[in-house]
Amino acid sequence: MKVLGVAVSSGVVYYGALSAPGGGQDPAAIAEAPERLVPAVGLTGAERLADAYQRIAQDIRVLSPATVVLVGTRRHSNWKYKEASERISLISALMLACAHEGVAYEEWTTERIGKIVGVPAQSLASFPYEELGLGQRPKYWGQGRGSAYAAAMAQAAGDRS
Repeated sequence: MKVLGVAVSSGVVYYGALSAPGGGQDPAAIAEAPERLVPAVGLTGAERLADAYQRIAQDIRVLSPATVVLVGTRRHSNWKYKEASERISLISALMLACAHEGVAYEEWTTERIGKIVGVPAQSLASFPYEELGLGQRPKYWGQGRGSAYAAAMAQAAGDRS
């Protein structure tokens, strides 16, 4: 089984793709999986949203995860419209892509993820990459990939219990 953790941060979609074979084997990072998706700079409005949706759907088709788990936002107040709009647009594109590709979609709080993986909710970026069988810290770990992997690991751990 494959699980895709997703974190949206600063207008970028970060991925954490795991293979969770079960049978007592630990989940491991999928080496060839995409790292992140940066929305097209030259597009605006509906065209930008449509492009993001198509690219996210393509990533999901290629990875073919059983489940996609989104890291819920910790920030809920004092957002500027542009920041909130970008996040909501990317999350909406992700949700639609999951629905159209027939992939289960869940949004988990950082508290739930942190409790399962043993990392404080506000520090998911410090999730130990060694637990994924990785020898060095992956690119974009602190920006959002660490949190995305933590979400994927939490989902995989939930499926094993």
